[in-house]
Amino acid sequence: MTSRFLVSNARVLLFVISLLICFLSSWSAGKNTAEIMTLTGFCTLLAFISVQDHTNHKIPNKLTLFPIPIVFFFSFLMPNIYEFSPIEIWWAAPLFGSLIGGIIFSICYFLPKVTLGGGDVKLATLIGSITGFPLCLASLLIGLLIFVVKQGLHRNKESTPLALYLYCGTLISIVVAQQL
Repeated sequence: MTSRFLVSNARVLLFVISLLICFLSSWSAGKNTAEIMTLTGFCTLLAFISVQDHTNHKIPNKLTLFPIPIVFFFSFLMPNIYEFSPIEIWWAAPLFGSLIGGIIFSICYFLPKVTLGGGDVKLATLIGSITGFPLCLASLLIGLLIFVVKQGLHRNKESTPLALYLYCGTLISIVVAQQL
């Protein structure tokens, strides 16, 4: 009973620290209040998804598919939310980001001997729509690199949830892109 309580506190602490990082990074980059709250809300959603995946080894469709249209709505209201977007059309960055993330992970999903779940494909699509193109490539690459390094160091052969590592890669890429 005590270990569950300590793990729960560690998750909450990690959750709060990552949200503070997202908030402070957006604030220091000169984002307006609406953009700061939107990015922090997206980071909250991704953090919650990563905790769900780590706890239950499952990512519910409601948490990944439902927010994608909401991301498009907010990109219409705040087109400057995307970093390094080469296209000025409000819907292009989230559309191309979600397509690229979804297609890359869909291809990996159908490869033999790959233990990638369908929730990871939908999460990559959501991350692509949140970060936009081309930042989605950096987000997913950094997350996968962290995952590969962790798996290599621990030589773990059992299935490990990927959402936490994709969230970490997304948070790192958003923070670095805002500071450049």
